[in-house]
Amino acid sequence: MKTQSFIIALLAGAFALTACQDRDWETPEGISTQPPYGNNELVAGTTITIAELQAKYANTIKSNEYKEITEDLWLRCVVTGNDIGDNLYKQITVQDETGGIIIGINGSDQGARMLVNQKLLIRLQDLFIGGYGEQAQLGIKYWNRKYSEYQIGRMEVPFWEKHVRLIMDGSPEAAAFGNIKVDTLDFDASKTMAEQGGRVVRLTGVTISGEGTQIIAPDDGSVPPIGGCINRTVSGGNAGSNCILRSSTYATFKGIAIPTGPVEFYGIATKYRDSWQILARTQSDLTWVK
Repeated sequence: MKTQSFIIALLAGAFALTACQDRDWETPEGISTQPPYGNNELVAGTTITIAELQAKYANTIKSNEYKEITEDLWLRCVVTGNDIGDNLYKQITVQDETGGIIIGINGSDQGARMLVNQKLLIRLQDLFIGGYGEQAQLGIKYWNRKYSEYQIGRMEVPFWEKHVRLIMDGSPEAAAFGNIKVDTLDFDASKTMAEQGGRVVRLTGVTISGEGTQIIAPDDGSVPPIGGCINRTVSGGNAGSNCILRSSTYATFKGIAIPTGPVEFYGIATKYRDSWQILARTQSDLTWVK
């Protein structure tokens, strides 16, 4: 009799466990399914591509000035670079199928909130667009005390959060967002900033100055930094005549050795006046391929 009671209890327990496993679980009441970062109430109006945006403000960017965006324009884009590798300082880079642009945000750990390949919906109205060394950037104006003038700079995080919505894969918004194909370009020094600036590029068959046993970005003063960064000349291959690999002395990959001989590497193409500056995002961009 005891054995029979035990078997009945065991079967009942197994049924209860199966029932729990088969249950269609629902999100507990009061728990949001929306991203905890950004403005989930944003709904896109008139969209503009990155290429159209840069063409619209081409003179402002070229002259290193700034201008407030007063029209109700929206940008659909994908994150291509962030501060996870500590080489993109307080900024992210985004692309769509037409171009790339830098967004200045005055806050750290942006990479933890906006991973590479994260889709973004950005409300451009009230943001500023301008040029820094002729490189296009979205942000806000700030007072540069060194030069006693306003320039394009980084926006504060709360302000940025009001203007951005993270579009999550599988959501109805993602279906409306559409697919954005973000290609890696083969670097071409003859391209304009609008064509190549802010985009992920590949450099092939190039040699980096200081090749051999030195490290990319020493922080011991052995190589004088410029603005907290070490500039390494990139030559040969598709580097053109005026290209550098610019790495912060705080970058997580600052200690990797400079390869000997021609290699391949990746990074974000930025331009400072007449010089192309390639910014590696993480060490994986500098996994040298010979």
